[in-house]
Amino acid sequence: MKILRSIRYIIVLPVLLLTLAFSPKAGNTPSAVPVGQNTFVLTDALVMGQGITTDGAYYYTSGSIAAIKLTSLAKYTFDGMRFVGRRFGALPQSLVERGFSHIGGISAYNGLIYAATEGETAAGYIAAVTVFSCDTLAFTGEVYELPAALYDDGVPWLAVDNDTGLLYASKWSHADTVYVYDIADRMQQVAAIPVANGELDRIQGGEFYHGTLYLSRDNKEGDTKQILAFSPATGEVSLYAERDVGDMDRCEAEGLTVYPAPDGSLFHVLDYNKSIGVFVRHYAE
Repeated sequence: MKILRSIRYIIVLPVLLLTLAFSPKAGNTPSAVPVGQNTFVLTDALVMGQGITTDGAYYYTSGSIAAIKLTSLAKYTFDGMRFVGRRFGALPQSLVERGFSHIGGISAYNGLIYAATEGETAAGYIAAVTVFSCDTLAFTGEVYELPAALYDDGVPWLAVDNDTGLLYASKWSHADTVYVYDIADRMQQVAAIPVANGELDRIQGGEFYHGTLYLSRDNKEGDTKQILAFSPATGEVSLYAERDVGDMDRCEAEGLTVYPAPDGSLFHVLDYNKSIGVFVRHYAE
């Protein structure tokens, strides 16, 4: 095993150094100052290009390459983001055969990972919440299909409010409603919250913190990526922060998670540059 780790290190190190040398450098904005950054390349990047969440002890990430039906989950220490384990082929074959091919945003709750799962069939998009073990990253057998009429272009993100056990999600583009589901009642829909002032568009991930739902938006306009704040009580959405990701045209904003870290950071946002690798950028409040 030591020999294999040494070989892997020899292969990965040059790629990592080149990535650090030539990747777009994230800058500061008045509302988002990076505290630190973790960079991942090669197979490490494959398992974390979509979603990120944390339970305070570990980070969990998701990756998907729909063209080859590859879905994956990975686990890292919360302190230092050191690799713990990964699972390729995270979605069971039974779901893949039905057309599910993508794991997007994820959220950790009570020892489980809740994953936004979608696919495209001849009849249109299909969407579901699938559940995995935080301990083993294995599929638990729990899958909850979401109404196609509400998610007609997929379900890119979801977020669990750990204080209430309610799960929130919306569709991908021009969403005017956030739907709420009760985990304790087999994911029954319990509310539909209209977006009070506009819409949610191109949301890639979300996480709750002190009652506010924070959302990572892969906006195409301007020269920065956005973090939005959504109020479950009022349905109002506001711009919380704009992030300078270095070269917006080459970088796709993906998931985010919110949890205080020893280095003083609170927001941990995943950015995916498909030609280089994956960056997890950490921001103070």
